[in-house]
Amino acid sequence: MNRKILFAAALLLSSTSFFLYSQRCSNQLPPFVGYTFINANIINAEAAGALYFMDFDGLEEYYRQKGNLQKKDNVTEWHERFCEVPKEEDIRYIVYHASVEDMAQLRSAIRSPSVRLSYNTQNNSFAKYLRKNKCLETVDYLLFAKACEPFVTSSDPWKSRAGAESMMLDLISRGEKEFKAAKSHYIRLRYAYQLIRLAHYSQQYELALELYDNLLPVIKNDPSLIEDWIEGHRAGAMMALGDRVKASYIFSRIFEESPSKRSSAYRSFNIKTDEEWQQCLQYCKTDEEKATLYALRASFPNSRLLIEMKNIYAYDPSSQHLPLLLIQEMKRLEKHLLGTSFNDKRQRNKRYYGIPSKTAGNKVIALQQFTTQVLTEGLVQEPGLWWMIDGYLALLSGSYYDAHKSFAKAEQLISGGIMEEQLEVFKLVLKITEYQKITDTIEQEVGMIIAVNDHYERYEDFTDYVDDKLTDLYLKNGNTGKAFMMQYPLSYMKPNPQPEMLEDLISVCRDPNPTRLEQDMVAAGDSTILEDLLDIKATYLMSINRFEAALATYKLIKRVDWDNYGIYAPFVEKTEECVRCRLPASARPFNKGEILEQILEMEYAAKAGTIDVGLAYYRIGLALYNMSYFSHAWKAMDYYRSGSSLNTSYLQDGDNIIPSAKYPYGNKENFDCTQARYYFERARLATDSTDLAAKATFMAAKCERNEYYINRWQADAVQTFDNFQILLESYYQTEFCQQMLQECLYFNIYANRYYELD
Repeated sequence: MNRKILFAAALLLSSTSFFLYSQRCSNQLPPFVGYTFINANIINAEAAGALYFMDFDGLEEYYRQKGNLQKKDNVTEWHERFCEVPKEEDIRYIVYHASVEDMAQLRSAIRSPSVRLSYNTQNNSFAKYLRKNKCLETVDYLLFAKACEPFVTSSDPWKSRAGAESMMLDLISRGEKEFKAAKSHYIRLRYAYQLIRLAHYSQQYELALELYDNLLPVIKNDPSLIEDWIEGHRAGAMMALGDRVKASYIFSRIFEESPSKRSSAYRSFNIKTDEEWQQCLQYCKTDEEKATLYALRASFPNSRLLIEMKNIYAYDPSSQHLPLLLIQEMKRLEKHLLGTSFNDKRQRNKRYYGIPSKTAGNKVIALQQFTTQVLTEGLVQEPGLWWMIDGYLALLSGSYYDAHKSFAKAEQLISGGIMEEQLEVFKLVLKITEYQKITDTIEQEVGMIIAVNDHYERYEDFTDYVDDKLTDLYLKNGNTGKAFMMQYPLSYMKPNPQPEMLEDLISVCRDPNPTRLEQDMVAAGDSTILEDLLDIKATYLMSINRFEAALATYKLIKRVDWDNYGIYAPFVEKTEECVRCRLPASARPFNKGEILEQILEMEYAAKAGTIDVGLAYYRIGLALYNMSYFSHAWKAMDYYRSGSSLNTSYLQDGDNIIPSAKYPYGNKENFDCTQARYYFERARLATDSTDLAAKATFMAAKCERNEYYINRWQADAVQTFDNFQILLESYYQTEFCQQMLQECLYFNIYANRYYELD
């Protein structure tokens, strides 16, 4: 108990307080934990609303892999316009990467056969095609487009427009002339796009609309994606001028028809009031257009999907948006209803996310009524999908008989592919959900599902779903050990062993005819975890001072394996505080079984009087103290120790169990030094050696101090110094007492006060 030890303890307590404070100050919500078995691939990723109505990571990855859709579609259209002769990668280079100098040289090469193509384009199939076919209009357009590019693709939205507007107006004037000179209506269309875009970006919104009205009527082009791009800038100009309703209608058409502009159209759609909504509907020319408007409204935050689905269905039963919204609503209900009775995070989900909601049950019933109507009327394009979803909704509502019926009808209509896989997954979820009582048959079945079912492996939530379901059934059946193993590795029980669970698992290991699931549960290589369980049980018995029972348990482990569970030196004398200290080379090591044998042999011999009783009791006390929380051999009677465990906020319930975010039953620290103190005091009374009596008294004083440490949170807690007083009064003259007065600041301070008072 020197100055270094006291300083380290103070530092540890202060750092622990900071850690706890920082944890309390964190306001980050824990993640929602639930289950989902809906495969993103059942969604048509190309459907207009797929990316915007669904929250599948798989869809986002799909679009990331597709890259820039606008550039891709633009290159594809150029490729088609030129009879698919030039390579697409060469078109991409010319349109997006070739310099103005490259294009100017290409223009010269078209006009004069003696001029070569530039170094960058000499092997480019598109450049060669344009030169061979003397496509001067196309090259002139591409030169004009590259001149426009700096004004419409700036990466800095706050870049000063000083001087830019006049330059953009000059470009518009130049472009109008080139537009009129162009003979190709397709090139004219592209000029019109560049001009209207320039006007839009220069904030000349009225000019943009004027250009639209003047240029488009004189173009007789085949259908082109450029038309949708032009419509987007037209709608943007309208929106800027305050015509939000008509602009939103145009954006809805772009959203439906133009994949490359779908994202910007979705973001730009902006209807704020019911009156504006009705006006927007009046612009629609067909029921399909109205259905698209309702689909867009369904993507709004807090939208009522079922109402929007009914509206879409009323206008267009074959709408591609219907199954998207149906699956999205099913995903919401799945989060609220699937497995909530056994989800081990259900209380946390309810507290932080309000899941499950009180209305979820009514919502699933209402959606079932809608699916029944749809299936009865037979107007949808994919009845197999609707029957499958109807079955999953029945599962979520607890109507397992109806779920089986709907899945059977879906099976008749679905053949192969991802839809068949999804149906098989839902049927497997239904099978697991229907388990009501744990039996050997169910354990055998689950064991086989885990071992051989491909869907179990591919759909990662099956692991949690099965584990949580079986945990619930095991607890209801009293199999607490099995329940634990469905959630955690065995090591998570070590910080606070649970006797009932250990016995449950030991019985599984000893069962001559275990089920497949039980075999997997307790497997350890070619054997089982039986010896690990026995070690945990024996260690627990040691920690509550049941040494005979602990040794009897250890003897169930093969003696040659005893060293596998640790080697310790608990009989080493260490008067200073030492948890991770280096022991002398002379320290004799023992495994846990040998420690128990030593303690019990000394206990029996002391009672029989065939040994130095005082020394025997001292050595027993020394071992018990050294194996406590406070000394170097603590691992012999515990598995996990935390320096923050002496924080008073953890001690106030008196159970010595420290809460843990990792370990489900917390960390039970071996604080109690009562038994060690008992043996030290017996040693003092039994020995004739004053030096040994002094040592025993000093060690008893350490136990006395530790007792105060763990009870200091009590209002009436008083630190006593009974053993220090005995040490000074009875053994002051001993060499050991004098040595401790020099080495132990704690004892030295008490002695000075004691003699001052005296």
